[in-house]
Amino acid sequence: MPSAVKVLQDHTVLRCRSLDRLYLNAYVPELQRPELVKRFLERDATPIASPALFRTRSEAFVTSLRAYAEAHGAPWILFERGERKEDRMKPLFAAAEQRLLPGLVAVGVAQERTSGWKGTKRPLDRGGFTFGFSRVSVYVNVYYCYIWDADWGPSFIKLSGYAPWGGRVYLNGHERAKRQLAKRGVGFLSLDNGFRSVDDPVLLDEVTAALGPDHIRSYFARWMRELPQPLTADDRAAGYGYALSMLQVEVSDTAVFDRPIRARQWFEATIAEQLTLGRPDTVSLLFRRRPNRRTKGRFETRVVNAYTSPTITFRHRHSTVKQYLKEGLALRTETTINDAYDFDVGRRIEHLAEIRSRGEAINAALLDHEANAETARLDGPELTDLVRPSVTDGRRVAALRFGDPRVMALLAAVVMFGHLPAGFSNAHLRRHVAALLSLPLEEYTSARMTYDLGRLAGHGLIERIPKSQRYRLTPDGLARCAFLTKLADRVLDPGLARCGPDMPAGPPWQAFDRSLGVLLRRANLAT
Repeated sequence: MPSAVKVLQDHTVLRCRSLDRLYLNAYVPELQRPELVKRFLERDATPIASPALFRTRSEAFVTSLRAYAEAHGAPWILFERGERKEDRMKPLFAAAEQRLLPGLVAVGVAQERTSGWKGTKRPLDRGGFTFGFSRVSVYVNVYYCYIWDADWGPSFIKLSGYAPWGGRVYLNGHERAKRQLAKRGVGFLSLDNGFRSVDDPVLLDEVTAALGPDHIRSYFARWMRELPQPLTADDRAAGYGYALSMLQVEVSDTAVFDRPIRARQWFEATIAEQLTLGRPDTVSLLFRRRPNRRTKGRFETRVVNAYTSPTITFRHRHSTVKQYLKEGLALRTETTINDAYDFDVGRRIEHLAEIRSRGEAINAALLDHEANAETARLDGPELTDLVRPSVTDGRRVAALRFGDPRVMALLAAVVMFGHLPAGFSNAHLRRHVAALLSLPLEEYTSARMTYDLGRLAGHGLIERIPKSQRYRLTPDGLARCAFLTKLADRVLDPGLARCGPDMPAGPPWQAFDRSLGVLLRRANLAT
């Protein structure tokens, strides 16, 4: 079976890195504190800043929105509790796209829990009363304005029917890229919220990379001028307007394979090695943030294989990283950031570029981590190459058989010279090897040492210093010699001793497991 690295390198026909789903929070900054709410209501020139004025504005907003929907032929849909709104809207969006006519597709009404202002009567010392305002959780009607946009395709703006009339905005970066390519006459084939093929991949990269806050603000401003909204023209002229912040940002990296079997091969080669992705130590490598005891959220990896479609998922704080297949043909690596504060980044839309760079770095780190781990497992027969004879530059190189006392003494001795920039000579190394083998120096002759130096050099563990009779360890030679020496001394020898007749009493495998766990902890082989 080919390695995952080879599958990605040799069988990827299209690579697309893009913002995917964007879920934004729409709010009125000037209505977020009680004193600002009171000031807003006092603009209506009434004796008392009463919450009844909110009801009047909300009713006017709903009436005008319904009239606008009727005038534009958009159905008024009452969603049932638990209904999948996306499924209900798919045929309507498909019909709108066929007409290529931007506009309101439908208005969906649903009851949802949101945050609103509650007014409470407060008596005045001089008589009469006023109102104080506090935030409460309310269950009210919200209005989904589903829009087919010429630049973004399917989208929606959701507004609450209760003050301070907050809302949500949904956009999709892949859908925007499709419209931009179509406008420029570039052909492409779609792939379930992505691309199967593109005639001009370079232009696709330019379009996806250019997406930024200005494009989002332009969309929102354009449709808020067109659609009815709770804030009147006088309110907007007085400085009351909506702002956008990031609620959920999906950053994706999609690799399309030449054949579906390549996607399956990638997962089969990867899943077994990635069951520890969700552990805190691995998460800290990918997110560049070290968890501690106060870090909230679950650290876990989930590998789901429902309906033969595998998925790798792990979480950190409010973010989720997921890998899955698109239509069995493309590998989607997707980081979903649900709270920009987890990365010490502001939530306002101006920080979108920074959040995107964090998501792309996580995707890249995950793919690199998988490639490194999987390469060592599938594409790296280092131990086999080391312990078997080989041919280098037409010359046969004898084997270095792991576990052989002479070989183990040789590996341990060369590690002792790793710190010397001038390297070591035949005589220097010979004395140490003889001592480790408990042999007289005359028995471990210079000729035997020369033979062993040839073995070390032939397998790439050492190299001869030019114009000298001295040798030095290669960078990977030092790492391999040190690792094999520690592995033998700290794990294999004591581990095999525990498998003997003196193994602790009790069920054999349980005792062995406990003993092995203690051994590995004491081996201190952490990098």
